[in-house]
Amino acid sequence: MQDRAGQMVIFHTLVKAGSFTAAAEQLRVSTSHVSKQLGALEAELNVKLVQRTTRSFTLTEAGQRFASYCEQVVTAVQDADAIMDDVRDEVAGVLRLGLSQSFGTMHIIPAIEQLRRQYPELQVEVSLFDHKANMLEDGIDLWITNYEHIPEGYVAQRLADTRFVVVASPEYLINHPVPHHPNDLVNHNCLTYQSRHRNYSTWSFTNRYEALCVTVSGNYRVDLAEAVRDAAISGWGVAYLASYLLTNEFRDGKLIQLMSDWQANQNMPFYAVYPSRKHLPRKISAVIAFFKDYIGEKPYWDKALEPLVKL
Repeated sequence: MQDRAGQMVIFHTLVKAGSFTAAAEQLRVSTSHVSKQLGALEAELNVKLVQRTTRSFTLTEAGQRFASYCEQVVTAVQDADAIMDDVRDEVAGVLRLGLSQSFGTMHIIPAIEQLRRQYPELQVEVSLFDHKANMLEDGIDLWITNYEHIPEGYVAQRLADTRFVVVASPEYLINHPVPHHPNDLVNHNCLTYQSRHRNYSTWSFTNRYEALCVTVSGNYRVDLAEAVRDAAISGWGVAYLASYLLTNEFRDGKLIQLMSDWQANQNMPFYAVYPSRKHLPRKISAVIAFFKDYIGEKPYWDKALEPLVKL
């Protein structure tokens, strides 16, 4: 009975993670330890909880019933930890932070040193990726993402909005006519972001009188947003860029904003995503508040975005 709570946590993690390997990685123990503790739990309960195959497992009927009780126990323990964090008013321990690759590299990682100075007892582990996260399987406490389909059982707080602009380099515009209307883009080499989950080949626009969408094409598609920006700077074509990707490109004359009479009618919100709990751990609420303040109600990258030249 003494080790029952720990075994229940292991069993709960195994069920949620879906494999012994994933559970072991999340718990930071060996796969054999997970297997041994499960065996000990089954022996103590005198019931089979899982049916194992070579690569996976399925829950028995008893395992399904026991899993629901384990979830209640683990949730209660997490809530108790969160309450004690509030009592101690501590922001400490390990925070596993998942970040969208481009946004995280440009705007979150540079702020972590300031975060560490503010909360010296906090340890931050960062994972950069652009795929849909399985937060439990990946061991992520807080996910900062622009992925809009938030998994069931999770909460998303809006961190920031980012707008879009249409740009090209001076070199490209020397050899190509300047587009003044969205329909002109069909005659241009348009550089697009494309991944397994997103394809930004339809660009939307609005002005005082109408809204329209244009399907563009070009000879360069890439699944890294900075690579689209860099290709535009190199003169490869016209790009439809999220504003967070831009810093000094307008001021330095590397890019020119096009179609100033039209507004790119695209918004990309970024969210802070975390598991739904009755009591949110202090370290998660503190880090979310920190990044909200760091980014600002109007994102700081938009404040520096006024181009010197618009066409």
